[in-house]
Amino acid sequence: MTSHSGSDGHIGTKAQQRHRRAFSLLELLVVIAIIAILISVGFPSLRGARLQARRITCAGHLRQWGLALQMYRDDYRDYLPTEGTYLDLEKPYTWFNELPPILDVPPYKDVEKIGDQIREFPNLHVWICPSKYLSDLHKSTTGKNQFHYGMNRVLDGTGKKDGGSITPGFPDQGDDPIQARRFAKKLNTVYMFDIYPNSPHGDPGDAGAFHEGSANVLFLTGRVQHFSADNFVVDGDRKRGEIIWDNPDLYWGYLPPKKP
Repeated sequence: MTSHSGSDGHIGTKAQQRHRRAFSLLELLVVIAIIAILISVGFPSLRGARLQARRITCAGHLRQWGLALQMYRDDYRDYLPTEGTYLDLEKPYTWFNELPPILDVPPYKDVEKIGDQIREFPNLHVWICPSKYLSDLHKSTTGKNQFHYGMNRVLDGTGKKDGGSITPGFPDQGDDPIQARRFAKKLNTVYMFDIYPNSPHGDPGDAGAFHEGSANVLFLTGRVQHFSADNFVVDGDRKRGEIIWDNPDLYWGYLPPKKP
């Protein structure tokens, strides 16, 4: 009798052990499935958070340039520094040489070079859009222009390129500084925005290289706002899209000619 009881108890114990093992395996599979779901949901959220953080950091850089601009205007009777190009780093009054000392960084023309290549900017990230991949953050095909922000080229009358003006109907004024007060009634006058490296001038076609086809814009008022590339060029196509000069939210410094 005792032997039989013991046998039944032994059999029952084995069954319970198999049940517990099976149940544990099922639990493990459920946990793995839940983790996979959380990962699939969480990764896009984390990526979106990273993109948002980079846009915010980039906007912060532009606000610093905007603060420097306001201080410059106070010191120079409301005159604006001029737009410049990497083709002439010694050009007088350019924003990238006039504004940096106000932010306690050297003028761009004095940034240290290694051979033909601009030295990396480990402590000067106000020049750099954080959405640029860190692996090639400081690389440049020409070695002459590695910052990611550009001034609206129309504001100093440099809206010309070989073969004519890129700003239809805008009378070129040469490279002379102009006073900001002429745009006092246009609170949405663009001053600066993030652009791709090695852009020779700052025009709407240069915007949207970072932030997944969008750009931060600094207005003369010091306000910073984020826009999709569709606000700069038709269909957001930076290579082939026609520049949108008459966007009511982005005033470039002139009234476009009326279409016939």
